[in-house]
Amino acid sequence: MPRTLPAGLLAVVLAACASTVAPAGPDDEGRAPADTTPSGPPPSLTYEFGAKFEPPVGRVVHGMGQWENGNPQYQAMLPAANQPASELMFITLGDTPRPWNPAEIAAKVAAIGAAGRIPSMDLALRGLQPTQQALAQMADKTYGIDSLVAYTTQFDARIQSFVDVLRAYGEPVMLRIGGEFSGWWNGYHPWAYPLAFRKIVQMFRASGATNVAFVWCYEPAAADDFDAVDANGNAKWFPGDDVVDWFSIDLFAAHDVSGPTTGHGGIVTPYGRTIRFLDMAVAHRRPVIVAESSPSHFDLGVPADAANAWTQWFTPYFALIAARSEIKWFHYINYDWSGSSYYASSGWKNNDLTASTVLAAQYAQELARPKYLHAGEIGLLRK
Repeated sequence: MPRTLPAGLLAVVLAACASTVAPAGPDDEGRAPADTTPSGPPPSLTYEFGAKFEPPVGRVVHGMGQWENGNPQYQAMLPAANQPASELMFITLGDTPRPWNPAEIAAKVAAIGAAGRIPSMDLALRGLQPTQQALAQMADKTYGIDSLVAYTTQFDARIQSFVDVLRAYGEPVMLRIGGEFSGWWNGYHPWAYPLAFRKIVQMFRASGATNVAFVWCYEPAAADDFDAVDANGNAKWFPGDDVVDWFSIDLFAAHDVSGPTTGHGGIVTPYGRTIRFLDMAVAHRRPVIVAESSPSHFDLGVPADAANAWTQWFTPYFALIAARSEIKWFHYINYDWSGSSYYASSGWKNNDLTASTVLAAQYAQELARPKYLHAGEIGLLRK
């Protein structure tokens, strides 16, 4: 059953939220493209990149994760004025023990929208993920179906039914296609993945679905070959500017959000990969969404660990968002990862903020800053 905060914790959080700081000044408006006139929000608003569903300059969209046993606590922790404007949702295109069910997808999307949040979806181009132990035994570790999507019609009907669901929904959707594309844990195929991404986008466009922003998502635990091309200019992973509305990055480890950018022998560190990917987004003039994030290796239920999490993960995490104006959106995943054997086997721990009264108050105080765009302000996003 969903838990609510104890009265004492709620009082601390509400008190913290009452203390706000002056809003940050506008980011580099000089970099805005010529076509920045929004069709929905007031014309006085400006947008740095002019991307679909981009927030106004100086604002960052606040979103939450996908877990039914973590989100109620997260929402109860925050005051009504600072509720998340978006919610994560995951769909697996490949075969699983559960049948493909467009009606179920439609119902979940509608429920998120009815709650006043934008669905931020990930369409996984694979079936179920094998455990690390099972993957280690697989002769071919590229087990994804992205190559089948790219080169065959095997999944076309399934993709089209998904397109039909989102087109019928009609409201804004952020859609990651094959999130964390180059991560070994997803088993996608270099060179084929970007073709699969392009094909799916083209199917949306051919069907007249204009309410979807297409998102290309990286995770810095993967190699830094996201911008690689072959001798003929074919991209290893990047689908192309014409089909990518937003860049995206997932941030879990402390070394993803701070630290040296190079290590021994000049090897690019995870933080170095984070910065290189953000630089690529700027070079391609695309905003960035932090689609998934939490301090995975800190146990927020242990006071000393919670204190370290604030210093070593939360503080540099929010500093990165503040320093890099291309980051326009984030989701925090409020979840006890140790409750899932898949994640616990990798050493992931309890990231439920409500496990720490102090940390919950610090986090709530940060989100009370005027820069963050919450539920109720979705109308300010560029159409």
